[in-house]
Amino acid sequence: MDALRAFIADWLDPIGIVLGLAALVPIIWTWWDVVFGRRRRERRWFSELARRPGERPAILIVDLLPHKDVRAAVENFRRRDRVLAAIPNERIATIVRDDLLTPTDMPHLHGELRAAAATLLKTGTDCVHYFHAGPAVAAALVGAEFANGARVVLYQHDSGSYGNFGPLRLR
Repeated sequence: MDALRAFIADWLDPIGIVLGLAALVPIIWTWWDVVFGRRRRERRWFSELARRPGERPAILIVDLLPHKDVRAAVENFRRRDRVLAAIPNERIATIVRDDLLTPTDMPHLHGELRAAAATLLKTGTDCVHYFHAGPAVAAALVGAEFANGARVVLYQHDSGSYGNFGPLRLR
């Protein structure tokens, strides 16, 4: 029994202390980022909103074309437009499906769209540049999701590029 107590006191206690201290570093790092990092980002967003109200565009890419990746076409189009090129990556949301869209997929697609919309609107977005590639039913979902939120400008995929179809609804 004394040998077991000596083993625990001499070996397991120091190992436990070292492992506890090693685990404490990522815990404190995460806490610091959550508490102070989020506050810093929110302060930056609010100060930007105060300086330039009505100028917080975002990009939503919905790619529902099977076996195609339209992100490269969007990036090429984006580089040529100075307004779109100035949008930071934190205000870009992408929804990609590699299979054909079926009616049974709609609830999951709507959940993904709702999460993307919440992420964009949380950053203070007031105009969403919506790049669409796929069935039109997804555009109806996007229009319904942003109906009370930001203005949505639709870009339709056509032969590897995009055409601006204007706002989904005029305000």
